[in-house]
Amino acid sequence: MGTRVVWLLLSVLTSRNGRVQQSNPQDLRDLPPVRRTSGPVPDPRPAESDDGGRSQSPVRRRIGRSLAVLTATVMVGALVWVGHSPAGENEAALEEYREQTVRENAVAASESIVPTAAEAELGNGPKLDGPAPGSSKKISLSSGDRTREGVLSVPEGYDPAKPYPVLLTYHGYRESAQGFHDYAGFDEKPAITVSMQGIGDSWEGAPYAKTKDGEDVRFTRDMLAALNTTYNIDRSRIYAAGMSNGGGMVAKLACREPRLFAAVASVAGAYYSGTRTNCVEDAGRAPSFLEIHGTKDETINYQGGSRHGGTYMAVRDLVEDVASRNHCQSTPVTTALAGDVRRQQWPMCSPGTSVVHLRVGDGGHTWPGDASGASGAASDSAEATSYSLDATTEVWSFLSGHQLT
Repeated sequence: MGTRVVWLLLSVLTSRNGRVQQSNPQDLRDLPPVRRTSGPVPDPRPAESDDGGRSQSPVRRRIGRSLAVLTATVMVGALVWVGHSPAGENEAALEEYREQTVRENAVAASESIVPTAAEAELGNGPKLDGPAPGSSKKISLSSGDRTREGVLSVPEGYDPAKPYPVLLTYHGYRESAQGFHDYAGFDEKPAITVSMQGIGDSWEGAPYAKTKDGEDVRFTRDMLAALNTTYNIDRSRIYAAGMSNGGGMVAKLACREPRLFAAVASVAGAYYSGTRTNCVEDAGRAPSFLEIHGTKDETINYQGGSRHGGTYMAVRDLVEDVASRNHCQSTPVTTALAGDVRRQQWPMCSPGTSVVHLRVGDGGHTWPGDASGASGAASDSAEATSYSLDATTEVWSFLSGHQLT
């Protein structure tokens, strides 16, 4: 069809002797103005000559040369169009190009939305007797009617003129703040970190907790207020991460304090009923959420179950609940990663937020990548540790990519 269009245009636009005239587009602008007459319109065509049609009026020559330029342009465009039609291309290549274009347009659209950063309201607390930059130290503060503790780490090269992100971490049942600090290694990240210590080595929301509902949430707020007084912190980049019972505590913080945290991460989380009650429903946002769980976990089963006289949620149910609170689409996009790891991400969440689950096929109730064997102290027997990924790296990479909006 493209070739027929080209030749049709050529037949209309060429001169009587079939030759395309040469021209400069400037000639069209040099034509004399058209004058109206009251008498008969004269025939503009020149009389026949014996020079084979070469003798033409200046107007005719100018029009012919100008039309030649237009003809050449149409020919080139038509030929390009013909050469790029589906008939002249590999269908697989075209389909790949279409898919690539869709992907690139989706990325461009998402990057054009830049949510405005917000800041958490932290208040002020007592000044902490913290460590020197590049080191860690055990600290304590008063919260309610208890003295609470943690291990505080300040990044090397800390500059009080520069705001720093804050990461609070919560150990698993029967573990300690120092133990989690040692095997997770978040003190090496460019953030002010506190490994929080639970009363009786546990956190609220679980059947074995030694604290009442809301007590550990208050401890969290009191620690953040003290950090806000002591250091220059970035109040748009406050994060939380936890293991097992600590992972359940992190889920509770996302539920109860959505205006505080930009993002949270849970590893092998135990989601007892007490971790998902009285959630704030009118916050206008929910923190971004990363959940990492091994399918070979025999302590907190991937499919849910009961323990210590209480029931806990299946991992997928918990993540889908979080995705709903973040207004994500209901069907996740699944990607196969290294080893037996599947990454599931729920798309189109609220601006600036994301919900991701890493399903670890070779992981038990431990911290993936932990070579010390110290994680998962609550397990009744030794469980498999996955080395298909490093949980510390994955958690920090996810958290640090988000800010409060």
